[in-house]
Amino acid sequence: MAGTRTGRANALIAVKMALRFGLPLIGLVVFGRAIVLSVGGDIEHGQFALGVLLILAGFTSKLVPRP
Repeated sequence: MAGTRTGRANALIAVKMALRFGLPLIGLVVFGRAIVLSVGGDIEHGQFALGVLLILAGFTSKLVPRP
């Protein structure tokens, strides 16, 4: 019984960390790529928006319940 509780707690922590750090990191990469492309004259508004949305999606980690 305790093993199941520990497993669930570890899974929640892993999901929380992936949401907190993974999505913003991917967002920074997408946003940075959009900036590099815009210097060359190819402005991609969708990439800028996607990068910002991924960065903001990092706040969804607050929705994961505490173990």
